[in-house]
Amino acid sequence: MICRHYLQGQKLNVADLNEITVLVDRCETELTEVAYNEWKQGLTGPPHRHARKEQIFFILSGVGTIKVAGETFDVKPNDWIFIPAGADHQTIVTGPEPVGYLLFNAFLDPDKEGHASYADHIAKVKETRRKQAETQQADVDPQAIEAASQKKGKYISDIYSGKRFEFGSNSTILLLDRNEAERCETTVVSWPAGNKGAMVAHEDKEQTFFILSGTGFVTVGEETSPVKPGDVVFVPRETPHTTQAADEQLTYLCMNTVVTQGRYENFEKMFNQVAPGRIKRWKEGDTSVGR
Repeated sequence: MICRHYLQGQKLNVADLNEITVLVDRCETELTEVAYNEWKQGLTGPPHRHARKEQIFFILSGVGTIKVAGETFDVKPNDWIFIPAGADHQTIVTGPEPVGYLLFNAFLDPDKEGHASYADHIAKVKETRRKQAETQQADVDPQAIEAASQKKGKYISDIYSGKRFEFGSNSTILLLDRNEAERCETTVVSWPAGNKGAMVAHEDKEQTFFILSGTGFVTVGEETSPVKPGDVVFVPRETPHTTQAADEQLTYLCMNTVVTQGRYENFEKMFNQVAPGRIKRWKEGDTSVGR
């Protein structure tokens, strides 16, 4: 079971521009990678793009500007941003402290950019990033000629303001629907104090939980781990799992990587099909694994 605090992991220096803390490495998953990314104080970061992965940034510290495909967003803690594959983007630190954010990568294919690990990826791109920072041009990267996704970037300043779905044991706010991205889907999930969900397994997606508030327990397969704010939990595809809140509401950001395009074309269609059965099993205390 992968359960790690976002400040605890392998540290990777990226050309003295930023530091990556690896939380869930690409070698541990099908199409997912998670890290904490911190950009230096006073930095105008390198404009760059990733042809074969989508990204989500969730700002944890500092203030700055993030540019995405010609749009400019002033960011602060708890802001959320989606970066489509192939979109030019750049981080600029404007405040008196570094800008740090949870970084979620969803690869478009199992090749994962041809790099075996996050460390391997950084070793191969850090000089390109240095040149991009020096020239303030993205196109020093030879991969930049690849076609960009037709999906649009998205910025959310209030992650609690989206459409809400009730699953009985928990409520879910939709931030990014799977039809807005190639592989990504994002929600905010809240469990009232003491609530424990029915066991579920997803045939189509891997999941990453980032604990925002409260405490509780997450079970993945045969393992159960206590969780607290700042913890990152990874759930492999087709693995039974559930969550239980302790004596206060437990809330987490849920970032999904859609591995196989299955029966659900969007979140609402999934909800309409699985919620009745999930609510029934929860109310009855059924411990079997469902969808």
